[in-house]
Amino acid sequence: MDITQWIRSRAATGQPLNLHAVARERPDLLELAFAGPTPRGWRRSLMDAGVDPYKIVHEYEKDVQCAVCGISLAVIGTHLQICHDMTGEEYRREFGADRETSSESFRASHFGGRPIAGIAHWEQLWSRHYVIDWILRLHDEGHDLNFQNLVNVGRPLTAGGLLHFGSWDAALRAAGLNPDLLRHDPPGRQWTRQLVIDSLRDFAKLKKENRRRQMSISLDMAIRRYFPTRQAACLAAGLKYEEITLARFKDEAVVKLVAAIRALEGLKGRERRLKLDAIYYHDGNQQLVLDHYGSLQVLAAREGIAPRAVSRAMYRDEADVQHDLDVLEREGSSLTPDSLKNGALYRAITANGWGTERLTAKVRQPTLYPPCNPHSGQLRDRMILLRRRLRICTDAAAGKTGISRKTWANIENGQVKARETSVEKIERLLEEHQIHVSAAL
Repeated sequence: MDITQWIRSRAATGQPLNLHAVARERPDLLELAFAGPTPRGWRRSLMDAGVDPYKIVHEYEKDVQCAVCGISLAVIGTHLQICHDMTGEEYRREFGADRETSSESFRASHFGGRPIAGIAHWEQLWSRHYVIDWILRLHDEGHDLNFQNLVNVGRPLTAGGLLHFGSWDAALRAAGLNPDLLRHDPPGRQWTRQLVIDSLRDFAKLKKENRRRQMSISLDMAIRRYFPTRQAACLAAGLKYEEITLARFKDEAVVKLVAAIRALEGLKGRERRLKLDAIYYHDGNQQLVLDHYGSLQVLAAREGIAPRAVSRAMYRDEADVQHDLDVLEREGSSLTPDSLKNGALYRAITANGWGTERLTAKVRQPTLYPPCNPHSGQLRDRMILLRRRLRICTDAAAGKTGISRKTWANIENGQVKARETSVEKIERLLEEHQIHVSAAL
């Protein structure tokens, strides 16, 4: 069945035809629509089949699965911070740049949908295929595809192009277009690698003399065209990255910010996290951190501040949990699962087993991520510890041992006693990765 027949059969029965649904159902047909030197695209494919792109049925997944532990939630950003002490960037760096931390339904519900160049959207989520579809449509209708023009009429499109392809030239090539024929440089100037280096040096000189503070879009795009990063371009030009960044703050502001963050080293739990947010989001401090350090983690490393002071995780270790339990106890609050079950403190307790003995009722064990005591010596606790160390889900762990997922989950949840053959396979995997009973989380 070719693309046209498949689309018509789906449309006739009211089946979803949006890009994300098709990518799950028939990724081969979707790739075929975007293959070759001159891709047809999905919008054109729909129209060729007699289907209006604006009248198709949309379907989006309601949950996104955590690649670390396998739990499914609408948004896993907070889960990553509390249960795995990971930021979204660290998560994507470890498990792939295309890993999402929020579900398709969540992102679709927050999609602005503002028209680009006066054209309404026919999809509700950005993807690499949707970027190509937009480029093809704008090209068909004779719009100027120069980056500087599209920044003014469709910034989400250019942002999507840079995110999925690295540069606007690469996005144009993916759509089967030649960027050299579409580019509109000022008369008498054609960018080359050497001209980019010279222009970068000129900009750094003007910036130092306070005669120019903002880099032109044209130079910025030329840097992306010839170099993988701005830092690489600075290295080729013999410059420090700081020489071309926009300095918006005085040295006193940096010293004041560092001192405020250093004071967080002695705080724990919720108090530390709330004060960190109050400092970071106050009076331009976020931009200050980005301009001078790039991230809070880099700030802590350069200034000799303990990493826990800038952690986005509210509960990094048991000391954080015990501190907040002490606070609740002093305030006269009841320490029961029901009173804590909707908060970050309860999730930290159930995920790690910290402070469980202080609750007045037994904490219910979540089926996907039960608590464990790494020092107990029990097989199920070492199994959980193994998954956390390797940052793999139940399916992956079971696959490594050669036992079924159901068997692994039942042993881990304490529902069945492991057979001798299963014990041997699990012990072999523990020994292979040097996971010992005395190992700490």
